[in-house]
Amino acid sequence: MAMLWSMGEWCEETDFSVSSRDRGLLHGLGAFETMLAIDGVIQHEEKHRRRLLRAVECMGLCDVTGYDFFQIGHELCEKNSCASGRARLRLTVTAGEGALFDKGPGVAATVWMTASPLAPASATCTVVTLPWTRNERGALAGMKTSCYAENVLGLQWARSQGAEEGIFFNTRDELCEACTANVFVKLNGAWHTPTLDSGCLPGVMREVILERDASIRESVITREQFAMAEEMFLTSAIRGVVPVSSCDGREW
Repeated sequence: MAMLWSMGEWCEETDFSVSSRDRGLLHGLGAFETMLAIDGVIQHEEKHRRRLLRAVECMGLCDVTGYDFFQIGHELCEKNSCASGRARLRLTVTAGEGALFDKGPGVAATVWMTASPLAPASATCTVVTLPWTRNERGALAGMKTSCYAENVLGLQWARSQGAEEGIFFNTRDELCEACTANVFVKLNGAWHTPTLDSGCLPGVMREVILERDASIRESVITREQFAMAEEMFLTSAIRGVVPVSSCDGREW
């Protein structure tokens, strides 16, 4: 039986519950991080924590500063028989019960983490551009929150078109991000990725790559430039770097 951690306690997933009045459930006032563990060790834990703390502060969620997620993740992997190889960990934080206009964690605000084995990532992926836009000026721009339906609908639409991922442009018709990943494109022989002003998520793997390769530029990328891309790859904390084999039917 799968185990999870919540607020310092361990329990079976079937015994875990969240309040039916939790604002994370009812209104999307929650945040989460999806992390890769290798042999029970969370990768880039400090970067995930920093991004989560920003969302917690902005949305008034449950305080997480006192938890050692590095150690919790290791123990959780052991309890779920995935301490060897790759595992997917999800850490979720909610606002708890309260009135809509209350900012701050309410009654039964909850933090929990799950872990499960992770299959090898695909060698390549196919993408399509989506018919919807990201609002780069939205209140939640740049945060990984429980308001995730837009991403799910984007993935569903992409799959209906025979692709594995969908690409969002923003309201200025600039490249933003994929549903669950950041985007890097090669233009005129140089690699570029959208700036954070595009509204994209500050991805953990995106940050790692920019730290390791100073030649990659953060740029405004128009739809016309995107259509001329010579190569493309996606990045996420779980999948790492995945080359794109085709976009809107155009193959590389």
